[in-house]
Amino acid sequence: MTDDGNFLARKLVLTVQGKQWITQFDDIDQGAAILLANSLTLISHTEFRRELEKLVLDAAADLDGPVALFAVRELPKSAPEEKWMMPQVLPFYSCTSRSEDGRSINSVGATSDLGSEAIVAHMIRQLARGNPAKFINHPTLNEMRDRGCRAIFVVDDYVGSGGRARSFLESLWLEPTLKSWWSTKLISFHVLAYSVTDQGTRSVRRLKCSPEISMHREATSFETLPLSLEKKELIRKLCRDYGARVFKRRKNMWYGYKQGMCSIIFEHGCPNNTPAILWDMKDGTPNWTGLFPHRAISGEIASVFPAEIARGDSVATLMNMGQTKLAKSGALSRTGETGKVILVVLALIAKGHRKRATICFATGLNSKDCERIIERCIKWKFLTPQRRLTPQGLAELDAARKFRAQSETSVDPGSDYYYPQQLRPTTC
Repeated sequence: MTDDGNFLARKLVLTVQGKQWITQFDDIDQGAAILLANSLTLISHTEFRRELEKLVLDAAADLDGPVALFAVRELPKSAPEEKWMMPQVLPFYSCTSRSEDGRSINSVGATSDLGSEAIVAHMIRQLARGNPAKFINHPTLNEMRDRGCRAIFVVDDYVGSGGRARSFLESLWLEPTLKSWWSTKLISFHVLAYSVTDQGTRSVRRLKCSPEISMHREATSFETLPLSLEKKELIRKLCRDYGARVFKRRKNMWYGYKQGMCSIIFEHGCPNNTPAILWDMKDGTPNWTGLFPHRAISGEIASVFPAEIARGDSVATLMNMGQTKLAKSGALSRTGETGKVILVVLALIAKGHRKRATICFATGLNSKDCERIIERCIKWKFLTPQRRLTPQGLAELDAARKFRAQSETSVDPGSDYYYPQQLRPTTC
């Protein structure tokens, strides 16, 4: 985690494509459009692959026996008998094709528009090759039985509404053999994704197979960002007004699929639950060019994606959430990295931002490290177990607000250029 003073998302609006996108807004609305673009979390191929692979390895280390790995993808569904009926998922192995060796199934559909599932499938293939005793790449039922498989990991890049992950798990659940193994506690189901929304977590947890959910980072949305209510409303108004202007017939997508208002963007593609003004529809949108046209990431835009998640300017974060005195006090510059993160966490909670996704965005921490910091704050009695400020936590913030930095000409004691401010009279 680095602190470069700026989120690299700020460079989006400086690209040729970003400038073209900004000019489509009225002059009075361009500030809000820039705020929206600057608030995005950009996930590069390197960051995505490294952290998702680590997530799989860590989860498998806690389990005995081999693990079957599957890349989540859209699966064929049955045609409804009546127009009012919804298409139903099919048993997994009846709607997938076997590979040539007969021991596994093809990891991607033959006619699918390959997206994140191709990247995840390649990662799974490499993991299985590197550790064949532990990981099985998209196995058949016979292969799982022969290898004594003890867990099924379904791996995805992002769980937004939870629909795709639910359908995939439901398809596996329709296999009587897997259901029997689960009921006798021979196997367990797990969902692993780089990022998951609260809605996605609730949706997947309702499944009968009771899957465990593991993620690297909770998904951020424009509703959970550490911004003042005024700035959040400014972004919502922008999405609503220009959605109505440009996407008149797609009102359900103004705030993204199922009103997601997602603010996370992957280098391999833009999720469809991001606001529609960031992208245009598949069939093209007259008089509108998205920042991510057709939800694809151009080479120029990809160049600003950071190799790893960077923590933004802590002072700017405090200013955006309304902690002006703390931001101007200079206290952040006089503490270590951990102290700086703790001050930001306390300031967030003081303003009512208790969601882990909000804290992750503001600090650059992943979900696990975020929990460690919160646990440390509880241990030091800065926070209650319910994540509310204690009197000691309030006192810590008050002391930081009252801190005044020394003159810019002063230097730290112990440096080569330190001189005491008061000298004794010289003696002979």
